[in-house]
Amino acid sequence: MAAYGYTPQDIFGRGRGRPGLSRGASTAKYRDPASSATWSGRGRAPNWIRDARNRDRFLIRNQVTA
Repeated sequence: MAAYGYTPQDIFGRGRGRPGLSRGASTAKYRDPASSATWSGRGRAPNWIRDARNRDRFLIRNQVTA
């Protein structure tokens, strides 16, 4: 690759996925009172909140929303 003057970006592109859809890091929305583990609410739910019917009791209060 270097012998021909190519960079990894030339061959593989700048990143994976569709361009412009990056969300970046998200803040924690839920907290486990027993272990203080947090979850943003995105993706697969962790075991400590997975079976909860009402997730309101796990919400982190005093969050600043935009």
